[in-house]
Amino acid sequence: MSIAARYWRRMVRAYHLACARDDAAAHGVSVPSGVWVCHVCELPVLKMTTLVRHVRAEHVL
Repeated sequence: MSIAARYWRRMVRAYHLACARDDAAAHGVSVPSGVWVCHVCELPVLKMTTLVRHVRAEHVL
C-alpha cells in the first residue's frame, strides 16, 4: 500500500470516528448512539463499515 493510500485511509477513518456526529448535528440530523447516517441520502446503518461500503458504492465522487 502506498504512502498516499495509507494517509487517505487514515484521514477518512479519523473523519468517521471523530467528526461524523458533530457534522450530523450541524446539519440538524439527530443520530442516536450506535447508529450511523449517510450525509447524502440519510440512510441509517448500524456499523461504520457498512456506511463506508454504502458511500463507496452509491455516492462515488
